[in-house]
Amino acid sequence: MTEQNIQPSEPKPQPVLDLTRAPMPNVKTLKARYNPFSQFGRFVAFNYRIMKMVVSSGH
Repeated sequence: MTEQNIQPSEPKPQPVLDLTRAPMPNVKTLKARYNPFSQFGRFVAFNYRIMKMVVSSGH
């Protein structure tokens, strides 16, 4: 076998952030995100979980 001289090629510039393959939310998800009643329900559920964790810690 013969050796080949392989010259390192110039590195290609990388994009800062490529979002072309990122999943996009559907219409149902977007409506739930912008619905104030849905957001309030999520807010209450999140606070309940946090308070349950704090109370169960024993401090």
